[in-house]
Amino acid sequence: MSVIGYDDLSPAEDVFPALTTVHIPHEELGRTTVRLALHHDDLDRPAQHAVLGTHVVVRGSVAPRLWR
Repeated sequence: MSVIGYDDLSPAEDVFPALTTVHIPHEELGRTTVRLALHHDDLDRPAQHAVLGTHVVVRGSVAPRLWR
């Protein structure tokens, strides 16, 4: 059995086994949100959106894959 969390908060490293989690780029998310909000009134620009990447931080709470 494997257990994963979401948000990669610091307590995820402090438990045993350390919790595998999905990392969210909070600072990049904030900067992008402000940039889009500040430029939403530009009439000569098309509507904008942004796709930000996440990644999985593998720690001890993921069981090894069993090959059959």
